[in-house]
Amino acid sequence: MRAYVLGAFVGAVSVASASAAYAAMPIPAVFNFTVGSNSNVQDGNARIFSATSPNLGTFKVRATAWSLEKIGTNTFVRDSKLMVYDGGLGVISGDDGNGDNNRHTIDNSVRKDFILLQFDAPVRLLTATFNTYSVLGGTKDSDATIKYGWTQNPWNSSMAPFINDKNVSVLNALFAGSYSSLTSLTGNNTRNINIQNKWGNLWMIGSDWTNADGRIDGFKLTNLAVVPEPATWAMMITGFGFVGAAMRRRSPQAVTA
Repeated sequence: MRAYVLGAFVGAVSVASASAAYAAMPIPAVFNFTVGSNSNVQDGNARIFSATSPNLGTFKVRATAWSLEKIGTNTFVRDSKLMVYDGGLGVISGDDGNGDNNRHTIDNSVRKDFILLQFDAPVRLLTATFNTYSVLGGTKDSDATIKYGWTQNPWNSSMAPFINDKNVSVLNALFAGSYSSLTSLTGNNTRNINIQNKWGNLWMIGSDWTNADGRIDGFKLTNLAVVPEPATWAMMITGFGFVGAAMRRRSPQAVTA
């Protein structure tokens, strides 16, 4: 009988340890931006997407479309229209007309288009798929500007009151930093955007703001893989430990023969 109780105890510990180890190797949650979403006609046609990881649970993100318009020496943030296509998320801004000549992409033909991503938890971006297009007959290119930061605003609330029609400096103040991630000129490219191992609940992915090579960048954002920040990850591992302890408390008690 005591052997049975000891076996049950060891089994509970093993389950807890295995669960913790499983949690310690996170499987990314991958957002698919080519199908389905909840849409809202306001704030750049905001759309909410969900992605689930087998051992991290479900993440949600609110995506909105914007562009930068330069007037004289000033640059302003303008809300734009976020579109969901078979090829991924695209943006139609004020200078894009009906979006012909692939101006329905995230491009910088005149205005510099970008997408804001408000996550329901702090995350690290791992990879993203950039579906590259030729804009206005130019060479295919998909250089990108990526920014990361934090906001106290609820993830599913509007950012428009804070940034719409404001100077770009107001937008930049939301971010801790940025980096440009380059890719090949053609095709549907999945690239590593985990260059600096940065975390945040507010991210921006847009066409290249500097455009040093002079080519018009144009792409649709297809898939995006994320994992939580280390603190959230550690809490999840702790949670598995509590589950193991609870299992041990529920183990059969020794009975004297």
